[in-house]
Amino acid sequence: MFEPAKDELHKIAVIGLGCCGANAVSFVAKDIDESVDLYVLDTDARTISGKQHRISGMAIGSEVTQGRSAGAIPDVGRQAALEASEELQRIASEYDLIFLAGGLGGGTATGALPVIAEAITNSDTVTVSVVTTPFEFEGKKKQRFSQEALNTLYEVSDSVVKVSNQKLLQTLPKSSTLLEAFDYSNQVLKRSLLGIYDLISSTGFINLDFADVKTVLKGSGRTVIGHGQGEGNDRIQQAINNALHAPLLDEFSPSSSNGILINVTAGMDLSLDEFHQVGNSMALETMSDIPIIVGTTIDPLMDEKVEVFAIFSGVKNSDPNLLSKPNFQVFDGRSFLKH
Repeated sequence: MFEPAKDELHKIAVIGLGCCGANAVSFVAKDIDESVDLYVLDTDARTISGKQHRISGMAIGSEVTQGRSAGAIPDVGRQAALEASEELQRIASEYDLIFLAGGLGGGTATGALPVIAEAITNSDTVTVSVVTTPFEFEGKKKQRFSQEALNTLYEVSDSVVKVSNQKLLQTLPKSSTLLEAFDYSNQVLKRSLLGIYDLISSTGFINLDFADVKTVLKGSGRTVIGHGQGEGNDRIQQAINNALHAPLLDEFSPSSSNGILINVTAGMDLSLDEFHQVGNSMALETMSDIPIIVGTTIDPLMDEKVEVFAIFSGVKNSDPNLLSKPNFQVFDGRSFLKH
């Protein structure tokens, strides 16, 4: 059915669940390397037809839905996933890292994502679930379905990145179109995927590699993945601040993390003091004795700009009482050269 590439050092797949997940996979397809396998799973067979040539499709739950949608009933999505769980475990065993993407609150993804995440997590594969939560105007039932699925995902998926659709209303201009809003939401999946992919696919002197990613993500639960850019004299601090305050992600306290992985991408002008500033700034933010792994990618095409990609694993909601006093944290610095 699905056959992963055989020659990749680290095999990665992205699986979209339901309509929202299918749209997310289509969104990232044009920007991700073809070594990453892309799949769409849905109860509605119509979603599977007409996908891009590099996206494989699988209709699930044919015995339950006869190829129709889950009708906004999560239990139908759950039953559909249970039908396919054995096949999905077989597929998962061929990959090192799988991203699951879907929108919570409806039927297919809400019911199927926790089942599939648990089936995959039982293997050695690292599972990262990137999910959206509904707008408040979609009603309390959808909100309840979404929260119940989210709570289960925190227990069964290695890592869960939550994207709030409600925050789109607070973040984007009122003149934004609906397509612009959902493209903005899909950027979170794309940045998370591309950021992790770049970490484990780059080669150089001392890599931030898959083992580092696995250390931070495996069994981490609630996760925040931030991305920030900066330029000018205070470019490092700009980038760190932007990574810490991603507008669509959970509010969280860095000090509640179980582990942090940071990669800084900059040009040949990156100074030793700037590299130290990254680790020192994050140490002051965390105020706890947790592993902080910092790597640096030197990209000659970066001109006076820096990018910070940060993974905060096992986080809890932000608590202002935790931000009262700093405590210096020693960090593990690693560097590699991007080719």
